[in-house]
Amino acid sequence: MGEAALTSLYYRLIWLLPVAFAAHIAEEYLAGFPRYAAEISGHAMALPLFLGGNILFILVMAALVGRAAKTRSPEANFWVLAWAAGNQFWNFVFHFALVLAFDRNSPGLVTGTLVYFPLSLALWQAALAERIVRPATLAAAILLGGAYMGAVAAFSIFHLGGL
Repeated sequence: MGEAALTSLYYRLIWLLPVAFAAHIAEEYLAGFPRYAAEISGHAMALPLFLGGNILFILVMAALVGRAAKTRSPEANFWVLAWAAGNQFWNFVFHFALVLAFDRNSPGLVTGTLVYFPLSLALWQAALAERIVRPATLAAAILLGGAYMGAVAAFSIFHLGGL
């Protein structure tokens, strides 16, 4: 392993992604996000589904990070950036939008604001500065992450289409 690989900010930051995700889920759980989601959407959110789905998403994040760290491939890094954009950056945007839409706190906003948002910006800056991805590739990953987060919110929280 070369010296650049050991000192790469990007490859140090990606290891924070699963940790940040776990901290966010802990905040949502402790602050009552399943109850909150049921109140704003009119659809119950079962605790086992909330925890099980989020634990699965954290494990996917950890697997993607591990693969990217090991292979350093453009494809592996694209999927880390897309998954992180959806689960972290766009999740922050989602919580912020809920506050604006419902005029009340959204459980998860604290870690979204203090962890997800700055970590996303730092990760993207490092990915570009270290030429991990090209700007167009990063933009595609961020947009794909947004589509993913939108689908998760639409179908699992608001039950769009009756799902």
